Amino acid sequence: MKSMILAAAGLLAGASALPALAADMTVTEPPMEAPITEVSGVYDWGGFYVGVNAGYAFTGVDYSDGTTSIDRDLNGFALGAYAGYNIFNDGWVYGVEADVKHDFNDERFATGAGTIDTETTWGGSVRARLGYAIDRTLIYGTGGYAFTHAKLENVTTGASDGETLHGWTIGAGVEHAFTDTVAGRIEYRYSDYSKSDVFGLAGVDGDVDSHSIMVGVSMKF
Repeated sequence: MKSMILAAAGLLAGASALPALAADMTVTEPPMEAPITEVSGVYDWGGFYVGVNAGYAFTGVDYSDGTTSIDRDLNGFALGAYAGYNIFNDGWVYGVEADVKHDFNDERFATGAGTIDTETTWGGSVRARLGYAIDRTLIYGTGGYAFTHAKLENVTTGASDGETLHGWTIGAGVEHAFTDTVAGRIEYRYSDYSKSDVFGLAGVDGDVDSHSIMVGVSMKF
């Protein structure tokens, strides 16, 4: 009888220890990590890019023979391409850019020397750029060397001449990066070229300048 009582007491003691043992064996799960939220960075305008553009140029030719002055407009559409390189630093963009374009502005008119057909056929520029970027939008100014090829023909006599004119250009624009590699822009520029004796076929001297508005799309590498 005594042994039965001792056995029962042992069983009760073991049963009372089971909850504590089970608690000790419980595996503590590691705390869940908070999800990482990515912070969008500022767009990097640095690097090499190439693009194409199109627009309209208001080109004026000022003819003068010393006593009579004649202003002629050679307005027309323009198609071109450009390439450049930017350095991006704390919101500021420093760069250099070159462009070429073809003008479609053939005009014909009468002078004392006969009927004159004149146009600027192609041109371009090499410029510096300086701007400030608000993330993906860049506001910039630009300026540098510019050139254009003027062509003139005296339809009455058949005489013709052409010459590349050299000058300067200055302007401003707004550019926006739609993706990490593709950007669009709109740009205004004023260009002033040297006086040319090519217009001597019309019996006058000529000076050429131009106001242009161009829209472009570029790809950055």
